Amino acid sequence: MNTHKPKRVAVVVLIAGVALGAIAIRQSVLGGEREVPVLADIPASLETAPGDGEVMRTYSVTGMCCESCTRKLHGMVLGVDGVEACAVDLWEERVYLIAKQSVPSERILSTLNFDKYTAVELNADP
Repeated sequence: MNTHKPKRVAVVVLIAGVALGAIAIRQSVLGGEREVPVLADIPASLETAPGDGEVMRTYSVTGMCCESCTRKLHGMVLGVDGVEACAVDLWEERVYLIAKQSVPSERILSTLNFDKYTAVELNADP
């Protein structure tokens, strides 16, 4: 018994081709540019040192797998009141930040531990 249905396969291929063609035309009309930030927009290291009353902290964060994770964690950390700078290294699974000394590490940890992410603090400069 032959279960192969060439007409159905042809229809699926045709629909997929039309959809891909529509995407290509849309990108061509819109200039092919997207407003989505890329990994290069999120620093992987901090280029600045802590100022007076600030500390640098490093966290190991498991669960990161892509640029979306990097953007999400970067945004979450920068949303914490008192965090002055943040960098996320996807490949090393690290989050580096500079924050006011008054920001408790527990606040950062509660920000970083959600969904599939698990964070531990590696060091804190006094």
